[in-house]
Amino acid sequence: MAASRQVADLRACLDRLDADLFDLGPRPEGMNALERLLCLCLQGESPLAVAEKAVRTLKARYGNWSEIRVARHYEIRDALKAGRVADAENRTECTQEYLRRVFGLQNHLELDWLYDATSERRARMLNQLTMAPLHAAAVLDLDAWERDEPLPMDKDLKRVLGRLGLVKSNPKEAEVRELLEPLFEGDDLYANFVKLRLLAELGADPRNPQSRAAQALTALWNERKSRSLKGFATAAAELGLPLSPALAKAAGKPEPEPEAKPAAKKATKKKAAKKKATKKAAAKKPAAKKATKKKAAKKKATKKAATR
Repeated sequence: MAASRQVADLRACLDRLDADLFDLGPRPEGMNALERLLCLCLQGESPLAVAEKAVRTLKARYGNWSEIRVARHYEIRDALKAGRVADAENRTECTQEYLRRVFGLQNHLELDWLYDATSERRARMLNQLTMAPLHAAAVLDLDAWERDEPLPMDKDLKRVLGRLGLVKSNPKEAEVRELLEPLFEGDDLYANFVKLRLLAELGADPRNPQSRAAQALTALWNERKSRSLKGFATAAAELGLPLSPALAKAAGKPEPEPEAKPAAKKATKKKAAKKKATKKAAAKKPAAKKATKKKAAKKKATKKAATR
């Protein structure tokens, strides 16, 4: 009974962390490790499906990723725009930077070895890359997981559960599995696994159990069932967790402005160009007026001299 209550409490906490970033799922069939990691780098705080669309668009347009790595920036950008991929400019820059860094680290772009490596080796590669998001290690660990084996439970997961008072400070693995496995069933697997790993990464520093982040983690947990979102949202923001629009509003953070539609963008650009032209014309007027006045004065002086 106690275990089921703890599972319910933990689920209540995780369910509130409903940002688009956690809209994750298994690796699509035919997608290799290089492409999967690129999707995670391109994702930002949007659903992964948006980044996957960008990767599919580039694969359909180019023969291989090496070609994309050395292509001109505007060519990649235009290909993404033609495929109606949002934020094409930034995603182009991120794609080419990612491919260049991977190539620079190993002199080739093959990354499928990540799925045969240990979690520590994968984490080391992600650290060397320096641009992979925090949740990338958790996603790759799940991608590499063989379904007939026990789900990977590392010391960070045990630590965060201990900080929340759900298990002893040095629990047996069976206790941890009893608590977590009900949260990893069906479609909740990737989202809940990533949420827990992020909580461990951001709020359970083993070297500083009394840090500000650890206090924010405790506050987050204490607010898991509160009817008001404000305390929970504030603690989540302090931890650095991605916020849903509802949480951002409760935490007092401004929501990101929606991307302007192409027609609206064009109209805004046209209006700005018109304003610039008007300003330029206005700046020319005093000079033209002065030149006209000078010309008139010269003509008058010439006429006066001729009369004499």
